[in-house]
Order: sequence, then C-alpha cells, then structure tokens
Amino acid sequence: MNRFAPLVGDAHLTIVLGAGASAPSGLPNWDQFAQQVALLSGLVDSHEAAEVLLGKQDQTIVLEAARAQSGSNWTAHLDRALYGDLAAEPSPSPLHFAAAGHYLASPCTTTLSTLNFDTLLETALLSEGEQQVFIGLDGSAHSRAPTVHHLHGAIFDGAAYDPVVGFRDYAELVADETAWQREFLSTALTRGPLLLAGTSYRDPDIRHWLHLIFRDENPAHPALVTIAREGLGLDRDMFDAVDKALASEWESIGLTALRMQDLADVALVIRELQHVGHEDYLPPTDRARHVWNAHSKYFTMLQDQYGEALAVDALTISKALDTKAHRATLWLADGRGMLARWATDGSRYRGVRYLKFVPTGHDSSWIAGEAIGSEEVKLKDIERDRRVIPKWRSVLAIPIFAGDGQSPDFATAVLTFGLSQSAATLLTRQDEWSTVIQDLSDAWGVRIGNVAFPHGAC
Repeated sequence: MNRFAPLVGDAHLTIVLGAGASAPSGLPNWDQFAQQVALLSGLVDSHEAAEVLLGKQDQTIVLEAARAQSGSNWTAHLDRALYGDLAAEPSPSPLHFAAAGHYLASPCTTTLSTLNFDTLLETALLSEGEQQVFIGLDGSAHSRAPTVHHLHGAIFDGAAYDPVVGFRDYAELVADETAWQREFLSTALTRGPLLLAGTSYRDPDIRHWLHLIFRDENPAHPALVTIAREGLGLDRDMFDAVDKALASEWESIGLTALRMQDLADVALVIRELQHVGHEDYLPPTDRARHVWNAHSKYFTMLQDQYGEALAVDALTISKALDTKAHRATLWLADGRGMLARWATDGSRYRGVRYLKFVPTGHDSSWIAGEAIGSEEVKLKDIERDRRVIPKWRSVLAIPIFAGDGQSPDFATAVLTFGLSQSAATLLTRQDEWSTVIQDLSDAWGVRIGNVAFPHGAC
C-alpha cells in the first residue's frame, strides 16, 4: 500500500479502467475481441487463423480490414464480438465495484473513465444506489449525476457510439491535436494522479498522449500503471522473469508501474485508498495475519464451534441447491499468500501444524485459492477418484469478507462444499440460490470478525 501513496490525499484521482476489469464478468479481453471480430466479418474462417493473423500483424490494420469486410454489419459484429451469447446480462466485477465505491465516497475528487466499450462501470454505480448515470463520449461531465467517460466509445443495446477499433480510428485520434481524450488526460494530471487499471497498455493513442503530456507539460501529478499477472496471462515464473522489463517499459515514458498478481488486487487497493492515511491504519496483509493469529489462539475451541456451524451450513446448501452437499469446509488465509483448511464438517483437527495449506491466486490449482484470489464465488466440476467416498461432481467456493469496523472488509476466508450435481446443472438455477450464498458469506464474515476484532479494531 505504501507504493500507492501518490494516490492518497486531497488531490483529484482519475481512474481509467481497461479490459481486465470486464474479463472477470465474462467479457472478452482485447485479443479475444479482435479474434471474434475478424471471424464474424468473414476475414478469416477459423479461430486458429484469426489468432495467427492477429499475432503476426498489426492488430489495428487487421481490424480495419474486418471493418471493410463487414460493411453495413460492422456494428452488429462489434456487439456480437463483445457480448457474444451470454445467457444473462454480465455483472460488474470487483474492480468495477471498487472504482464505483471510491467515486461514491469522494464524488467531488474522483473521475471515472474507461477504455472499454461496455457499460459495466455504470451498472456498478446503479447497483450501489445511484438513480442515474451518464455515459460520457465527449469529455464533458454531468453536474448532478455520475459520468463515466468512455475514451474509446461505447457499445450497448445493439448500437455503437464512436468506437475506436481499427487503424483508421487510432490514426485519426493520434493526429487530432484537439481530441477531447487528450485534453481529458492532460486536465486529469493537472488536478491529481491518474490510475490506469486492468489495461494491456497497447492503445497507441493513450501511450502517445501520455508521453507528450509528461514530456511537454511536466504535470505535477503522476500516472500509475498497475500490471497484473492475471491480465497478462503469465505464470509466476515467467512474470518474475519479465516484471522488471515491464516496469522499465512504462517508466521510460514517464509512468510509474506497479506489479501485482491478481486483478482483484487492484480492486483491493482502490478500496483501501480512502483509509490509508488514517491513524492506526494496517494494510490488508497485516489484518489477515491478525485474523490468523486470533484464530490460532482459540484453535481448539473454534474447531467445535466452526465444525458445528459447517454442519448446519451443509444442510442449508443442500436445501437451497436441491442437491447433496458434502464436506463443508472453512479455509482461512494466513496473511502470507496461503489458505489453510481450518475446519471441516465431521472432522476436528488437533493443531495448526496438522492443517493442509494451499496457494491463493486466480490460477491456484485449488478452487478455494482461486475464489479468494478473484474475490468471487466459484462453482466448478471436478474429477475425483471413483473409489473416494463420499462422491461429488462439483465444488462450490464462497469467499468470506471480514473487517475491523474501521478499514474496508477484505477477503480472508473461503467456504467450500462438494456437490452431487454438475456445475452446469446448478448454474441454470443460480437465481434461486444466490441469496443464500450471500447470506452464508455475510454470517461467516461476522463470525470471523467477532473472533479477530471483538472490539471493532485490532
């Protein structure tokens, strides 16, 4: 959190979200979007051909060719490439909600913008209680309601509004010295810091303008770039091998690059910004260790209490999902990047040293580690040895958020249940049981918080 100190204070913060914010919601990243546009236009006839073409050629020129091929169907192809065949409206990701929450806490000193075509950031604001949200396409902001500035246009309800997609779009923007997007970035940096989150930073216009702004205008405030391993699709070893090069790449044009593991890490940071300067503030890792230490102190007592609560939860899940729930388990974060299988329905552990530890993160091989790394509920089919009893076909993982009453709640534990039905079958009825899932998460957040923060603070 100390590395984000430039974002803390009274200065105006401008947040720019990229495709990484929308990928957890089920929307494509830029590469996937470009491949789908090339395929839908008829420019290529297979995903493999699209991948090869876009990997070997300038993507913006390929997309310009796709525009010519699409003719009058261009807007329809963009809409289909973006939203595909989603069975339901996509929901905002933790990063959308974090950005919206920061704005609602400090509307006079926060500006929201995005490079994405979707309107999920607007949806997040509406979900948080705003009655009206404006989609900004020219740099102007509404005086009485939140405005989300779309630097590259917007696509929704089957229509496209000034989308920046192909070579011609980018070339004309970069050549336009009066482009509102350039003025937007310049003004943002005169008022306060700029935070770019969840983007691939390959947009030639954004890079060009930021380079010119830092070279010619010498703004008083910095631009921070968050580089998430998840957004790059790299494993830990490869990320470690190139992270210094990635940082140097952006620092060479005046930006400060901060490396992270998961996209949810960026959401966590944004949630914390409002609290960093407070007296007695502790970063999330320290608070997680406090939760772990408090639970370790009362380990034996909590084995019985938590085991009994998990047995009740298994019955609740069985009834809500209309399937058999097995091996209800609580996993607890140790504050050092690992989760421990802390308590299980039907079992009692003798001590901390007997617990099983698994890694956390979006690409953890354990669904519990994946759920806490993404801060989202996960439901996946699994392959189990047929000789293992009891048998189940899928696993449900529910992240749990706890807090000290002063700083924001943070993901500190996960509930998991083995389920007798497949994930696909259960997801068709998700609307019927999603409220039960949230209620369980909330109840465990209170239970864990009462142990770790009995007086509201650590």
